[in-house]
Amino acid sequence: MFRTLIRHQLAEIGITQVATTGDGAEALDLLLNEPDFDLILCDWHLEEMDGLEFCARVQATPYLGGRRIPVLFMTGDERLAEDAGKRQRALETARDLGIVDILIKPFTANDIRAVLERCGLL
Repeated sequence: MFRTLIRHQLAEIGITQVATTGDGAEALDLLLNEPDFDLILCDWHLEEMDGLEFCARVQATPYLGGRRIPVLFMTGDERLAEDAGKRQRALETARDLGIVDILIKPFTANDIRAVLERCGLL
């Protein structure tokens, strides 16, 4: 359901080539077979591994030839929405893992667009 919503929101802003997976392990397998992604949208809470572990594995994977794929992190953690300082500290910690920004659920297509534009990805 959420993946369908994200796909629809991305289509609203003109992004139509989208691949989705059910968990972090499946996403890593996809990246191994198709490494030409320009952006990863990743939920903080994944099955098999959490989003931080997934991002660490992606950034440590040599098949990308040193290329870092930017990650847009998604979370429903209301504490990050309510406390800008906490959100900023989480983002600073996450930047080493390739995370360029954090979207707090629920969000809209316009929220995604604003983040991608701010990060120079759209």
